[in-house]
Amino acid sequence: MGKPAASGQQESSFLRRIFKRNQSDKNGQEPAPKIEAPPPYAHEASLGWLHPRGEEHNQGESEPQNVESPLSPSTLATTPSLRVAPLATDKSHTRSRSRDRRLEPQGLKVVHEPPEDRTADIIFVHGLGGSSISTWSKDQDGDLFWPEKFLSSDPVLSTARVLTFGYTAFYWDSQAAGSLSITDFARSLLASLKNELKLQLGQVPLIFVAHSLGGLVVKKAYILGRFNDTFKDIIASISAMVFLGTPHHGSNLAKNLNRLLAASIVGPSPKQYVADLDENSTAIEDLNEQFRNVPSELQISSFYETRYTMFGMKKLQMIVEKKSSILGCRGEVPQPLDADHHNLCKYDGPEDSNYVKVRNVLHSVVAPLVNANTPSEDADLEIMENLSSFLAVPGPPEDDFNFYFDRWMPGTCSWISSKESPFTLWVRNATSPQLLWIHGPPGTGKSVLASYLINHLRSLGNFCSYYFFRSNDRVRRNTGSFLRSIAYQIAQQHPRYRQQLLDMYNAGVQLHKYDGKLLWQKLFLSFLTHLETSFPIYVVIDALDESDSPQMLLSLFSTSPSLLLRLIVISRPTHVITSCVNRFPEYFPVTRLSTESSIQDIPLFVESELDSMQADKMVKQKTTKHIIERASGNFLWVHLAVKEIMNCHTQDEIERSLRDIPSDMQHLYKRIEDTMTESLKPSDHKLARAFLSWIGCSRRLLSLAELSAALEPSFGRILDLGRTINQICGNFLIIDRNSRVTFVHQTARDYLATFSTGGFAIDRAQANEDIFLRCMSCLCDSALRAQLRKPSLPSLVPYAATSWHYHLSVVPQGSSAVFTALSTFLEDSAVLTWIQILALQNQLRTLVQASQGLAAFADRRRIYDASVAPNLRPLEALESMELWATDFVKLVGKFGRNLIDLPESIHKFIPQLCPKSSAINRQFGRRGAFSVRVPGDANAAWDDSLAKLFVGAESEALSIVCAGRFFAILTSVNSIIIWDAETCQEKRRLQPQDRVMALCASHGGKLLASCGARTTKIWELGTGQEVLSAPSPSDIRALNAVFAKEASVLLVSSDDRIIRKLHFNEPQLDWQSVDLRHLEDQMMPSGNASISPCSSAFSPDGTQIAMGFRGGPLSVWAIDDPHFVARCRRERGDQMSFDAQPWSPVDAVIWRPSSLDVVGIYVGGAIFRWNTTEDASQEVHAAATTVTCSHDGELIASSDANGTVKIWKPHEFTLIYQLRYDYPVTALAIAPDNRRFYDLRGSFCNVWEPNTLVRLSDIERYGSEASSERASIAVSTTMSEAEVEMKKPVTALAIGPFNHTYVTGNAEGSVVLLQRSGDGQTEIWSSPTFMPIEHLAWSANGKHIALRDLGGKVVVQAVNPTKPNQPSQESLFNAFVNATNGLVQQIVLSPDSERILVTSPSSAKLFSVRQGSQVAEWHSENAKIALRWITHPLHTDRLLAVGVESAHIFTWEDLTSLSTLKLDLLKSKTNSNSIGKLEQIRRPSDPSLILHETGTVVENVMYTQDKKHIMLESTHFMGGTGNTKGDRQLVIFAKSALEDPSTPITPRALPPALLDRYQLPLGVLSSDRFVFLDNEHWICSWQLGVEDEARALKRYFFLPRDWLNAECLELCRILDNGVLLIPRQGEIASIKSDLGTQW
Repeated sequence: MGKPAASGQQESSFLRRIFKRNQSDKNGQEPAPKIEAPPPYAHEASLGWLHPRGEEHNQGESEPQNVESPLSPSTLATTPSLRVAPLATDKSHTRSRSRDRRLEPQGLKVVHEPPEDRTADIIFVHGLGGSSISTWSKDQDGDLFWPEKFLSSDPVLSTARVLTFGYTAFYWDSQAAGSLSITDFARSLLASLKNELKLQLGQVPLIFVAHSLGGLVVKKAYILGRFNDTFKDIIASISAMVFLGTPHHGSNLAKNLNRLLAASIVGPSPKQYVADLDENSTAIEDLNEQFRNVPSELQISSFYETRYTMFGMKKLQMIVEKKSSILGCRGEVPQPLDADHHNLCKYDGPEDSNYVKVRNVLHSVVAPLVNANTPSEDADLEIMENLSSFLAVPGPPEDDFNFYFDRWMPGTCSWISSKESPFTLWVRNATSPQLLWIHGPPGTGKSVLASYLINHLRSLGNFCSYYFFRSNDRVRRNTGSFLRSIAYQIAQQHPRYRQQLLDMYNAGVQLHKYDGKLLWQKLFLSFLTHLETSFPIYVVIDALDESDSPQMLLSLFSTSPSLLLRLIVISRPTHVITSCVNRFPEYFPVTRLSTESSIQDIPLFVESELDSMQADKMVKQKTTKHIIERASGNFLWVHLAVKEIMNCHTQDEIERSLRDIPSDMQHLYKRIEDTMTESLKPSDHKLARAFLSWIGCSRRLLSLAELSAALEPSFGRILDLGRTINQICGNFLIIDRNSRVTFVHQTARDYLATFSTGGFAIDRAQANEDIFLRCMSCLCDSALRAQLRKPSLPSLVPYAATSWHYHLSVVPQGSSAVFTALSTFLEDSAVLTWIQILALQNQLRTLVQASQGLAAFADRRRIYDASVAPNLRPLEALESMELWATDFVKLVGKFGRNLIDLPESIHKFIPQLCPKSSAINRQFGRRGAFSVRVPGDANAAWDDSLAKLFVGAESEALSIVCAGRFFAILTSVNSIIIWDAETCQEKRRLQPQDRVMALCASHGGKLLASCGARTTKIWELGTGQEVLSAPSPSDIRALNAVFAKEASVLLVSSDDRIIRKLHFNEPQLDWQSVDLRHLEDQMMPSGNASISPCSSAFSPDGTQIAMGFRGGPLSVWAIDDPHFVARCRRERGDQMSFDAQPWSPVDAVIWRPSSLDVVGIYVGGAIFRWNTTEDASQEVHAAATTVTCSHDGELIASSDANGTVKIWKPHEFTLIYQLRYDYPVTALAIAPDNRRFYDLRGSFCNVWEPNTLVRLSDIERYGSEASSERASIAVSTTMSEAEVEMKKPVTALAIGPFNHTYVTGNAEGSVVLLQRSGDGQTEIWSSPTFMPIEHLAWSANGKHIALRDLGGKVVVQAVNPTKPNQPSQESLFNAFVNATNGLVQQIVLSPDSERILVTSPSSAKLFSVRQGSQVAEWHSENAKIALRWITHPLHTDRLLAVGVESAHIFTWEDLTSLSTLKLDLLKSKTNSNSIGKLEQIRRPSDPSLILHETGTVVENVMYTQDKKHIMLESTHFMGGTGNTKGDRQLVIFAKSALEDPSTPITPRALPPALLDRYQLPLGVLSSDRFVFLDNEHWICSWQLGVEDEARALKRYFFLPRDWLNAECLELCRILDNGVLLIPRQGEIASIKSDLGTQW
């Protein structure tokens, strides 16, 4: 231990240097090159007036070199006053002359600001002679300024804000005050904490990291602030202090420094703060005494130095001894660092062991704060479970990691992470997206190496996601599974990304239906690009060569430079991967690394494995040497060789094995197989073959329980399956920690399935047949349905249910056993139980895959049977298979949600609701009490219609926008209807109160923009709230609009060729304009420079716009940097003249997402696709009038003037689907999942889900799993065609008084009388003008029917109640009647048919049926009070008109008002959760009232079946521009309350639980059962008078969603026997259930 030399020679030498320094400062000159600046400029150690000399200094140097100041560009940007030149980027210059540290930032400076709300503030405080940047920078290198560079790249610490605090502790500065003390610095720190208001310090926990003297400053500030009310709040927020070499108990070197300063003649003077550092200083003693009572919750960590500080060639003692570095207070955690005093706060990189220690301490403080900002553990678990389901993650990612990391041996793989290895250097350069490709031949330990890298990256504090492709798990081989798993792992670690996925989940986005490209777009490009994460995301991909599409995956990464992804790909060097890697662009650099270096791990592995061998050292060494020599770097070969040697019992046997073991894997596998043949007993041969066949051909990895159940019928119960596998197949099969059985390596499976000719070769065809038959046997078990009630399914059932279709696709089509088993399965109720199992497991997607497999098998079988005699062909069974293949797909679309909600419904209701010609209805549709009867062919066969939505009788649907879980329709009455995309239910109506010209939705469907003539509004789709409104530019017509820049900007194009931008985040909402007119004058044809565009489309990223003109060419412009881009030239073979224009006008244009293609329609109807970059186009003649594109750009839909819709694949314009429907289309849209499309026709929106799109989307998303085994499933190139017959919908329905007949009116003006039995129908009246029938009423005596058509004609027709099939031709009343105020709401016949009442909400007209003249008229005194009219329940010669506030009694004779009873429905309200939540599926009673006014209306008045009570339904509507629905109320009162007009009626409100459920009242049956349709589309009943929901509620059956629309539902009727009548495709369907039976 040497002490610092104090000779006069050294002292005078030091003073001369100080004198020279001060003279140069005074003269404004730099010191001479050979006279170095004083040591303090290069050394900031609190007691380090001597420059520490490291190993990098030349021994011949006598003086330390200056070091360049490492001010980072980001610091300079926030400190404009600093006079510092930019940093040099050449690292060779980092040890050049130092800049004056006095110019570095003083006070508090932010060096890292997290993109989201910060979790903490970390403040770095330097020591004596230090500065706010240089103190924390190794070798003065700006890239090693760790508070900014390292912490911002750490997933945990990057959530905190990082600041530095600089203060004047430059003891060499002669101009600095010598009287400053530690207390002065502490007060300066406190003042900065309090006065920097914009920093808002104290709002989150404060953490201090202090070096040397800085620690004393922090402690003193804590003490001063703790007892000062001004600073109490800030001090209370301090949660931790980290001390680096702080002299808590002083240092004996402080006196030496002040003595040297005092000896200076013209240099610096002694400093008080240096004197404070003396070990006998009273300042130190007082500070420690005051700090001794520090609160226990304050975390304190103290790091001390363990190396001597160097100067010249001599060692000094520790600058701060260990005993002084340890404070000694309660809770303190002291730790050593392998560094001298100078380097305690400087690190080589994020992997530096000293940094890792300090980082871990900071982690321990910040990580709980991060977790505090996230949901609780239970809530977080629920969130991640929801995300796992939402993303359809193919199993826990850690399973594969654990499988391989369990096989890692400590000490191996370290070659790749050595200090200067290519991998380590690659990790350090983490500022840009890069690819590290590690390649090697099979068996070289690549997967174990991948697990090591994952663990290593995580140990460095990096976020690392990973994926292991497994060739023997077909579910995990596709790109979609990879992307979902990576997204899930990123969401686990990144709160903001997790929230974005949750927003998608809550918005109802169906990600499991997306293909790889769309998943990449939605999950990565759309979100990660804008996350502003400062740390890289590492993605480790193992065995990419075993992926179904490695080229597509690499292409996705290589074309996404904006993502800060660090990609590590580990694979074999296949031709495909090599070619893809070679094509990576320059902005995505590639580093190649071979696994050849892993050969050095083989000796470690062998020595470890042979350690337990009972042999002498020489034998072990000889064996090890022999194995290493023959290994050729193949770990798999080594593993198998060692395993064989370990089974040897003598040295001779070992030597013989070493000599006989083949050097290549194929011969080694053959040797293993031969050994099994010789050593196993005959009974084990069959068992081994079964093991290898099942594991080799299973669709995914099988667990021991699944394999045991699979083999039990053939081998009985195997007592210890794991032990048995290890004994007889241990060289081929292994069992992982999750008890799953797999091959030791892919090459083992390949050998047995491809090369082996021995007794254990895998016959894939036979093996798949055996597995298929076992699956069928499992699913056909008669006891299986009963077992579904148990908590868990039998072991093999989940695999059999989800995998039988895969094995069917690869079995020989001529197998009679397969055909018989499949036929039996489809004919038995087992097929329904199978569907129930899929619903229980939320695996309905399997139905689509099974449909593909079943259809493909039937096709192959028909080809096979072509050589068989016709009378021997199983035609009926094949037809059944084909019908079931169709049924499987349709069941998902029509009943998917119902199956998930109630899996048992596949047995009870669904078969009866399916078409008569379907296989499921033929076989199971006539079972049980539940039955459905639809006359005619309305329900004869499956159609592609999923729903038909009505927008209103007085309006037309104009345009449609798909928006996440919703789609929005703009109508001709300027209302916007929001529908739920999953249920096809109307959610709300928005009222812009303006003529809307353009509509668009934000990405994910959170926001909707409506561009009106006067105002532009932004709506929140989830709530219907208007969130922004701005005046629209005047005198323009908006053509198109799009959200851009994370939905912070709205871009609008208009007919004046000016693009306008509206920035939402700016204080004042002003439109910014981009004028394209001056950029296009020269591009337009002569004389047409001022023409207006007829259509336009923005590019997907909002940076370009395409405009179409009828008098000019389609052109594209850039928006951000406005300039002309391209013009579409059309090459036509019909050009007749030389000077003809090389372009054609266009009618419509759209931009194809995820491409550079513009799609449009030329005048004349040709559809074209034009690539704007290559200026190449393609077209197809289609006579199109409308065109749209899918969200991923993979489908194009068009329609023509006849209403025919065509779906195209854009490449070569391949037509894949055509729908003929004789009604013109206004607009088209394709759902985000590509399985549905929407068309608008008149007042309807049709939702279509063709089998072609469902199957195509499923193949594209998941691929054909059997493709690697047998190319049996392919996307059909044959166009599918459907045709829809236009049937006039039923518009009115009335039930006869005796319930055995009913009458309907349709949209063509036909009124038909029908028997309830459905045996006959008779037309009793037909409109001569074909006007739709709006109202029907049947008299109480059954002798007359009243009707009114849309034109206002009212007719009363006589009928014979005893002979309804022989109606009278007599029309007793025939006149045009219109309401005085508002729309006609009701027509009511008097019981004796002498009077007919025609009402509006606030008026009524009474007519004499016999005379045909008006008798009386009544008007309400308050036009806003709407009434509902019925015949008085006590007096048939009177009328009862019920409103919200009163009930009025009139005479039937002349509308004389007899009395008014007070009735206040508003006081009968209950506290119900139904407010604003129930979906209004019926049209409002009076649109003029509810759209513009706020009020309550009576919707319905009905009697109980015994006529003793009256039930009222009312709805409170909230007028304005937002949601128009409000509180809905059901009340009931006894009819006896009408007897005394002087007594107010007090209705009794029905229970809130009922109000929360009901959606549509249907009637009241016997025993006071209120029947209604609930908000999940179930027909239910509620026992009136019972409050308890469990006893009162009963559910009967649900209605298919394609039966649900406003027009149909408001016409539903319940007969007294419980039969439900509901319009269905122009007919009346009757549904019989146990609803008619009494309880």
